[in-house]
Amino acid sequence: MRNFCVNHLTAFLMLALLVPPPAFALVTDDDDEPNATAQELRAWIKDLDSQDYSQRQLATLNLGKRKAASIPLVIDAIGDATGEKAERLLQFLSAIAVDPYSESGKLAFEALNDLASSRTTSKSLRAEKILRVIGAEQRDLAVNLLRTCRIPLRDRELQVMSSSPFIQQPLVIDRQFSGDADDLVCLKWLTNVSFARLEGPRIDRRVLQQVIQLPNLKKLQLIETELTAEDLLVLRDAPDLDLLEIVYSPMGDEAVNTLISLPVWGNLYLFGTQLTQNGIQTLKSRLDGVDLFVSRGGFLGVRAFGNSTVIDGVVNGGAADRDGLRRGDKMLSVNGIPISFFEDLRRELAKFSDGETVTIEVERRPMQDSQQRRLGGGGFGPGGFGPGGFGPGGVPRWKPDDQAEPLKNEAIREKIEVTLGKRDSSRDR
Repeated sequence: MRNFCVNHLTAFLMLALLVPPPAFALVTDDDDEPNATAQELRAWIKDLDSQDYSQRQLATLNLGKRKAASIPLVIDAIGDATGEKAERLLQFLSAIAVDPYSESGKLAFEALNDLASSRTTSKSLRAEKILRVIGAEQRDLAVNLLRTCRIPLRDRELQVMSSSPFIQQPLVIDRQFSGDADDLVCLKWLTNVSFARLEGPRIDRRVLQQVIQLPNLKKLQLIETELTAEDLLVLRDAPDLDLLEIVYSPMGDEAVNTLISLPVWGNLYLFGTQLTQNGIQTLKSRLDGVDLFVSRGGFLGVRAFGNSTVIDGVVNGGAADRDGLRRGDKMLSVNGIPISFFEDLRRELAKFSDGETVTIEVERRPMQDSQQRRLGGGGFGPGGFGPGGFGPGGVPRWKPDDQAEPLKNEAIREKIEVTLGKRDSSRDR
């Protein structure tokens, strides 16, 4: 797979830049011949500017077989080079830079990046163009490589903290992942990915190290992993994070100092961990400017608009749905403690683990049921509009007045016992 990717990148690069492929384009391993002397290397670099085509190709082949030793000298030579010589030296570096797996490829890529950053000469503009071509093709190849490991990059709705936003091309590595950390080396090419979700026991330290190579990573979720506090230390090298969310993790107070040291500058959300109250208090006192939320992991499964306590929807099959909460209910209290805002609900539920039972008092109005009876009993069928509810074109079928039941809209209060469940990330797939 590596050789295929490198060769494909080389061919694409040469076509895009309208230059002939160098003689060593298919050589993908680091140096495979004895080292040459500096004098020999400089002579071959000089021959890149020869008027003799065969001499240029021989020099290219010799340098390509000794990439690690020749690259520093090429970088020195390119500083003073002009015209055709500068162009050939750039071609040499570009053909090596397409191999991101080798140390030589990394060194050549960095050299092109340094040259492009000046933006003051024709060489720097040429290097910038080479990098754009390499970058675009690397991103496309990365997407294809990830797809073979069952990591499709597609827009989707994901649960993040207490909401379910629609996220553009998140990186989701879950239980369907069929590769290993070595298959993720391409992640550093994905400049358009800012959100990553890692889920399941196959997520280890090496996978985490690859994921934080995403150059624009801003939000990271770790769900039901077995990562330890020591494993999380690799996140110290991550980009600055707006969100770190750890869900159903065995880590406890031993992770406190690690969490404090991480580059999280927005929200730290810990849901279903083994942190004690002492650990939580230490985090609160030491994390300056970070919005910290800690929950024992009990999940109700309701949605609301904004900070309202009026239920706008319930998660199908979730705790609320199973135990009788429904859309339109206004939640008034949890275990007798009044709640006025959705944040109050989150705060109270955070005290409970999955499997524990809470009593939620609601205010509900039976108007919707009465309207459905008045409309003819059927209300909504499996497809949304059922017999007896709406006629052709969506026009209501009203019963005659002498058959209609009076509308009742008096609010009633009920106390409903709900056994909290676990947050089920599989619903996001």
